[in-house]
Amino acid sequence: MVVLFHFKFSGFYGGYAGVDVFFVISGFLMQEICSREIGKKGWVTNFYKKRFKRIYPALLFAVCFTFFLILYSETPRGVDEGFHQALSALTFTSNIYYWLFTGGYFSTTSEFNWFLHTWSLSVEWQYYLIFPIALWLSSKFKEYNWIVYLVLIATSLFICVHSGPSHLKANFYLLPTRIWELMTGALVSTLKVRNKVPRITEIASIAALILFTLFSKDSDTWPNLETIIPVIATALLLQANIGNEKTILRGFIFQKIGSASYSIYLFHWPIIAFMANNAIEFTLLNSVTGLFISVILGFFSYNYLESFFIKNGKSLVASTVIFTALFFMLNKIGISKMWTPDAIIELDNYKNYITGNYYNEQFGLNIGNCFISSANEKSVTTIDKKCIEPSTNKRNILLIGDSHAAEISGSMRRIFNGYNVMQATASGCMPLLKTTGEKRCTNLMNYMYNDFIRNNKIDYIFISAFWGLSKDKNIDKNLIDTINHIHGSKVYVIGQTKSFDIAFYKIAQKIKNKDIEALVQKKSIDINQKLITTLKKENIPYIDLFNANCIKNECNYFNANNTPMLFDDNHLTKEWSDTYVDIIKTQSGL
Repeated sequence: MVVLFHFKFSGFYGGYAGVDVFFVISGFLMQEICSREIGKKGWVTNFYKKRFKRIYPALLFAVCFTFFLILYSETPRGVDEGFHQALSALTFTSNIYYWLFTGGYFSTTSEFNWFLHTWSLSVEWQYYLIFPIALWLSSKFKEYNWIVYLVLIATSLFICVHSGPSHLKANFYLLPTRIWELMTGALVSTLKVRNKVPRITEIASIAALILFTLFSKDSDTWPNLETIIPVIATALLLQANIGNEKTILRGFIFQKIGSASYSIYLFHWPIIAFMANNAIEFTLLNSVTGLFISVILGFFSYNYLESFFIKNGKSLVASTVIFTALFFMLNKIGISKMWTPDAIIELDNYKNYITGNYYNEQFGLNIGNCFISSANEKSVTTIDKKCIEPSTNKRNILLIGDSHAAEISGSMRRIFNGYNVMQATASGCMPLLKTTGEKRCTNLMNYMYNDFIRNNKIDYIFISAFWGLSKDKNIDKNLIDTINHIHGSKVYVIGQTKSFDIAFYKIAQKIKNKDIEALVQKKSIDINQKLITTLKKENIPYIDLFNANCIKNECNYFNANNTPMLFDDNHLTKEWSDTYVDIIKTQSGL
């Protein structure tokens, strides 16, 4: 399911639920294994040894194989990131790594992450760490041990459903919201209820999983209540196989595929990441070829490498140390410089943009503390007076907002040079009358709207923000209320600009200019359209910059000087800031 979904085969829309199926099966198998061993001397240690030998050989081989793909495909900085991703995979912490440092699993740029698929292995191994405890605890209740499992399932499912919408990444990647799926499998094994109609149950369960795969498209908030469908279907499928030898899943083909499925899963994603990182389109031929290579590598790993390492545990440890040291050395010497074009490598420099020459002037920090950010808020609690000092002989412009206002402040001062441009900006701060968030934000906006604007002559106010970042469903209405609160000033709202799931320079290193548009975040598209529609009805001037980089249907993300539009995932570079402010000046008529 999940492999076909990842290779983008048409029709497998709900294939992402394959991991949930895997969790239920894994929970079932772990219960079966441990229930036979509990009470024996050293049973916990033996359990971990056996699981390590089963999981690690194929994982190590897959990581080694993938790292050579990374060396070919990535810049030195990309190789360094790949090395850290590999370490997270080998230490079973990749779910935490991808939760903290990347976009969501379903983001448009997730395919660039070489070891993303190992997040589920990390969850599984973390489950192993606590499962013996749960098993031991449940054994104290004897015939009522299933109640312990049921409580764990209910608690985890409750957290999953109620925390999901507000913590999408954590909900997807972390064990607390996944343990209910694993424990469901364990519960099936614990109850051991013999099915009187196993064939009917099996066929119905398989049919439910197939139909779900074909028709489910609700991936944005996954896992959620809908996840119960594949979980229950898998649980019933397992239950139908208890004590029954003549079931579909015990057939020769299913057994062969099942035995190598783990290895196939490990190798399929590096092939996908290689295609994505080298701009290879997912045509039917390319996807079939990628799937074929994954299957061949998976069976090779299962039949030869895994069996060898299972018998030779010391060789496994030695190989891990040797390969890790080798990759570390290749990473440090920057071997990928030998075949990566200089122009691609130079884009890596944008990671350090905020420490460069342009940043302070662009964001208004050369004037004074005109932009309060998380980086300077400990030493800077208020905007410098000179940042918002009205003029008596020039018309006054106030630029208010978050970092999206700050990023154009330097350009505003140069291009609106006949005006006195004032700046009141704070990072992560919605410029609304009743805004919420950090003190740097609430204090600033409360002062500006309830004191400064009321008591000073301000001719024009430009309100700008990363509108798509707000979780406020009524942000358009709250913005209108804010503008209606202002009297005596002409107010302009500067629209949402394009944003991405990861830093733009990483995308530009991998994707052709004409294909970048497809990776623009949907939330930035949606909020821009929402604000256009709402503010137009209220006759509030809205300066739409969203497609300012496009002529007709062709969008350019590099200017004539080959400068990229963004230096991270949503902030303009200085040259593009100048370009956008020229448009702002034209549209405002000033």
